[in-house]
Amino acid sequence: MNTYKDYLPEDFFWDDAFRRWVLAPTPDDERFWQDWLTEHPEKVVHVDEARRLVQAVTPHELLLTDLEVQRAVQQTMDRLPDHPVANPETKEDNTPVVPLYRRTWLRVAASILVIVSLAGWLWVKQQSLVGLANRKTISYEQLVANQSQKLVETVNATSKAMPVKLSDGTLVMLQPGSRVSYAPTFSTARREVYVTGEAFFEVTKNPEKPFLVYANELLTKVLGTSFVVRARDTDPQILVEVKTGRVSVFAQADPESGPKVSGQNLTGVVVTPNQRIVYAREEERMSQSLVNKSDVMAPDLSNATFAFDDTPASEVFKTLAATYGVDIQFDEKVLAKCPLTATLTTQPLFAKLDAICKVIEASYEVVDGQIVIKSKGCQ
Repeated sequence: MNTYKDYLPEDFFWDDAFRRWVLAPTPDDERFWQDWLTEHPEKVVHVDEARRLVQAVTPHELLLTDLEVQRAVQQTMDRLPDHPVANPETKEDNTPVVPLYRRTWLRVAASILVIVSLAGWLWVKQQSLVGLANRKTISYEQLVANQSQKLVETVNATSKAMPVKLSDGTLVMLQPGSRVSYAPTFSTARREVYVTGEAFFEVTKNPEKPFLVYANELLTKVLGTSFVVRARDTDPQILVEVKTGRVSVFAQADPESGPKVSGQNLTGVVVTPNQRIVYAREEERMSQSLVNKSDVMAPDLSNATFAFDDTPASEVFKTLAATYGVDIQFDEKVLAKCPLTATLTTQPLFAKLDAICKVIEASYEVVDGQIVIKSKGCQ
């Protein structure tokens, strides 16, 4: 990103990421460049000029100024071995010399060479970009590859659900054979994750920083709630099922996806508890229905009770493990003498663990798909 600070219009013109943004922008491209321009307002003029040039150039038409032809020809000549000086002002007999790039035959030949070469390059690039823009299905690999920031990927290669803790305390229960990618820390205005397979999300509430889950062609936006996403590259459908709270679901191809993503409110198709969205990928059709019998793996939090009155911490951890379907390792004898009185109904799992451990002076960490409690006991 820092390289762009020194870019001139011609540098932007030749940059692949910039051209993709102009010709076939994705939501991530749009967000990246808009954020960058906000940080570097002095570059708006250069970017606008480069954008117009990219839009003006097609495989059938290339608009070159004298200066651009001069640069292209001179750069070509500079690559040739042992070529003579291109722009001597005069000959030895003081006869003015026409600059190399202005000699008619060379200018024509070089222009044709530049046009043909650039047209061919543009045709290949544009076909690739158009193919991506018109492609009905989007894979997990495509979503992850298009990100400008480095992501962390967690893969569940085990036979049982794996808890993943994100930097904001959000819980991701990743089912076997599933993958999730996310930023090490959520430092931007949005918390974004990318998933393939099946995962349950219990999102830490933060209305100022919406949580976005990208799953193939579907985008789910929440402020703080729990829900399930099931989306595999080979599946004909994408499913989103809400357990608690409300989520907004819409297609990434939605023309209004930009405002829906950036806005602080939930718009689009709003899904409430015990409702689900099924997105037919080939038909690009979304349907909403009630959940009669859930066929997804997710904890049932609707009737769960997390009110404890002088309850041994060992029993509290057993309750959490049974409710969330996660393996919690602890020393039962040590924690049996650590009573807890608290009501933890609305907090996500990791927030519950934080509160419990603070009271009993313990700690925890996620190790190989298990939550390990460390405690020296209570006095």
